[in-house]
Amino acid sequence: GIGSIAAAFYPRPVIVRLGDFKSNEYRRLVGGEQFEPEEENPMIGLRGASRYLSPEFRGAFELECEALAHVRNKMGHTNVQLMVPFCRTAEGGKKVIKILKEHGLEKGKDGLKIWVMCELPSNVFAIDEFAEVFDGFSIGSNDLTQLVLGVDRDSGILAKLFDEDNTAVKAAISHAIKGAHRNGKEIGFCGQAPRWVVLSFRVSFIDSILPRAFLHTSFVLLSITVINQNLLGSS
Repeated sequence: GIGSIAAAFYPRPVIVRLGDFKSNEYRRLVGGEQFEPEEENPMIGLRGASRYLSPEFRGAFELECEALAHVRNKMGHTNVQLMVPFCRTAEGGKKVIKILKEHGLEKGKDGLKIWVMCELPSNVFAIDEFAEVFDGFSIGSNDLTQLVLGVDRDSGILAKLFDEDNTAVKAAISHAIKGAHRNGKEIGFCGQAPRWVVLSFRVSFIDSILPRAFLHTSFVLLSITVINQNLLGSS
């Protein structure tokens, strides 16, 4: 699992996003209905950092911590870094980091970096606060889009309104990128947005993107370079 991937890329960093299943996804697993609440809108329900801090589910998160601590501390894969998803407040992030430390995953020890998903409006507009807590960011453009536009991305009825190219969404992404760099933090992309980001001259440079978006984004960048060279050559 994680150990095998970390070994394959060692010593290059491997960022592991902590569990972010939603309650409806857990309910579909064998026995899930016995433990999971039935929420009206799981997309904005008990998930991410809030789940880790919930008394009912903290024990499950502690098991995840122990497994990751084993990979880093026992197997020696110190290139594994962690990312906290759906973290609503900087204070909540501090509490999660405290639990990680209690289970052998101390931020800064043996080079451990702890990142946070930037996928909520609160992450964007309070990015200076989050930058004081975490080592870096990864923009979750899918969740950020649904929350900026108020569109449940699980709703087929609203599918046509889910648009990562929307002006408000791009403004939020631009704000996040500039805020991260202002605080000296790296920021990457997790989502489909990289396809158009390179064409939006209102945003700054990003530090990483998803592998599945790499080829398409590289092709677009190459095309822009060729066009520019042709324009310069003809002038």
